[in-house]
Formats: sequence, C-alpha cells, structure tokens
Amino acid sequence: MNHEKSIRMIIEEMNRYYEARAPWHDQYMSYTSIDNMEALLSPIIVTCEPMITGKKVLEIACGTGNWTQVLAKRALSVVAVDISSSALEMAKQKLVDYQNVRLIECDAYRLDSIEEKFEAAFSADWWSHIPKRILPDFIASVNRRLYPGSPVIGIDMIFRDVFAKESCYYDSDNNRVSRRTLPDGTPFNVIKNFPGETELRAVLDPFASDIVYYSFDSLKRWGFKYTANSLTRDCD
Repeated sequence: MNHEKSIRMIIEEMNRYYEARAPWHDQYMSYTSIDNMEALLSPIIVTCEPMITGKKVLEIACGTGNWTQVLAKRALSVVAVDISSSALEMAKQKLVDYQNVRLIECDAYRLDSIEEKFEAAFSADWWSHIPKRILPDFIASVNRRLYPGSPVIGIDMIFRDVFAKESCYYDSDNNRVSRRTLPDGTPFNVIKNFPGETELRAVLDPFASDIVYYSFDSLKRWGFKYTANSLTRDCD
C-alpha cells in the first residue's frame, strides 16, 4: 500500500472515530459549561485573546463547539469548520446566542473550498492528529486562507499518564497511533502525536515567522503562535 493511500485510510478512520465519539466528547473533555471552561483555561485564553479579539477568525476542527464559544465572545466573526456532522449539531446548540458564528461541515484538509480570507486561525486539540507527512501541505493550506501577517494559534495536549496507558504503535512516518475503544466497544486507530518545540519549529519554519512556543504544564497543554508568511509555497 502506498503512503498516500495509507494516510487517507487513517484519516478516514479518525473521522469515523470522532463522528461516533461526538455524543461522549464533552464527557471525555470534562466540559460542563462555558463559564467553567473559561475559568479553568484562563491562562490559555488570556494568551490567545490579543490575537483573536475583533478579528475574522477561522477555527479548524471545532468539534462540539467548546472553543468556538470562547472565540465568538471575542472575535468579530468566526467561521468554524469540522467534518463531523454530529459534532457540529452539538456545537450549533451551544452557539444559538451567537450571531457572529458560522458553522461549516468541511474537511480540515480541504480548506481551499472556503473562498473567504481571515485575519486569524485557531485550532485546539487538532495538531496532534495530523499525519506528519502532510503537515507541510496542511500549514500551507491554512496560510492561503489568511491575509498576510495573520496569526495562527494552536493549542494541544501534553503527554501524560492517560496516554502512557494506551496501547499504541509507531507507523513508518513515526506517527504515534493509539488504539482506542469507544464506550460501545468499537475499536479505532487514532494518530496522537506529541511534538516538542524543536520538532514544531522545524516544520513551521518554511511557512512562518515570529514562532512562539507556549507551555501550560498545570493545564496539561502546550501551544504555539506564528505569523503566516505572505508568500506560501505549495508542497509536493
């Protein structure tokens, strides 16, 4: 099996996993309300706030809309995309009071299907699922949706005990692939990588300036910010 086909197969399996997991997602993430989320994640939100306030923001892989609410309270407008219709339906219920949000069912690897341009891009708990081989293509596609000089923000999870207990293997591209089982017993393979700062900077460098790496150890999170290059090359 060639690499392109194997990558597409694992992406499709992850898409099925998160579609099936949507009803349990908030329970997994210990989400109870936007107020509790804002209080708990305040250090991250305060860090991100200056980069999104008053701007047209693209949120990638918004899931059930937890972070979408955080963005909507601060941004001029938010276009939030996800491939899971079940997750988007849950997000829709949380966002009924926000008139500045548009939810779009969209493959995060097909962002060029969105015609408009944005002033910032944001993702949470998404970077770790991207197959390493296609990271350059993905970064380039995000930059093409932005005005030159726009910030791109990513938040993700640090490695911790719950991940150490997972059954996993490493594929030929050194992606860490977890074997996960939903409450109904259905098994899935899910890429869950934990890049360090050096690895992150190496992949971002051709596409970015002003790269900043954040550690939120007490919140079991790491993050990054970069400024999108004005000229973004296409990748082979």
